[in-house]
Amino acid sequence: MCGRWYVDMMADEELSEYYANLKNKKGIKTQGEVFPSDHIMTIANNKSNTPSIFNMKWGYQIGPRLVFNSRKETLHSKPVFIDGIKHRRCAIPANLYYEWQKDSKEKNEIKDPNNKVIYFLGIYRFEDNEPVCSIITKEASETMSQLHPRMPLIVTKDKVNQWLDNNSDVDLIMNETIDDLVYSKVEL
Repeated sequence: MCGRWYVDMMADEELSEYYANLKNKKGIKTQGEVFPSDHIMTIANNKSNTPSIFNMKWGYQIGPRLVFNSRKETLHSKPVFIDGIKHRRCAIPANLYYEWQKDSKEKNEIKDPNNKVIYFLGIYRFEDNEPVCSIITKEASETMSQLHPRMPLIVTKDKVNQWLDNNSDVDLIMNETIDDLVYSKVEL
């Protein structure tokens, strides 16, 4: 599942360009391991329905629980996610994400084979006038299932605007996500 990921905005030209366009940089994680409840950089539509860069907290507060992932299979049925999948979609750029080996608990980094930026598909809502987001997950691909039974929905940069378009077929986009990732053990 996606419980932690890594970003280095200053070392990656694509990410540093996004960061330069971010108006509210307060509390944004610009380098290192990202944890649930951190403030992150996201891409979402602004009020004019144009893709823009936003600061969002990662995780929905539902009672005492922080829900930082949402299952693809329940997006259209769980009331907490319905508005997000219909009207409030976002993409979260990252360098890689982490997963722990099921049996040995070894930490692994998972990334694009060409070290390109990956984009997690997400949804968002507002809590106390603050935007908060959740990363969408699905059943893991055959390769990734060796680590964990679930994985985040990841797309290439060219699919982000399509994801944000409220007239697009979201189910089709969620079925065309990237599974061709590589992983390696993180040396401590």
